[in-house]
Amino acid sequence: MAISGIAEAIGSSTDAVREARNTRVPLRGKMGTAWDTAHAALFLASDEANFITGVLLPVDSGMASRVS
Repeated sequence: MAISGIAEAIGSSTDAVREARNTRVPLRGKMGTAWDTAHAALFLASDEANFITGVLLPVDSGMASRVS
């Protein structure tokens, strides 16, 4: 829905807006899915994360730490 609104506001196609967004994503050059967030949540709920407490885990493909 956000892509459609942005495309309409700037007079561009949704495909062009998606492509422009994807070029700004550092890891793999594409946006993540709900599964990426779900996998992180499942990891934190698993026995493998039994010694982790109070962590902030951004699932954003490196967008928060991107330089430029």
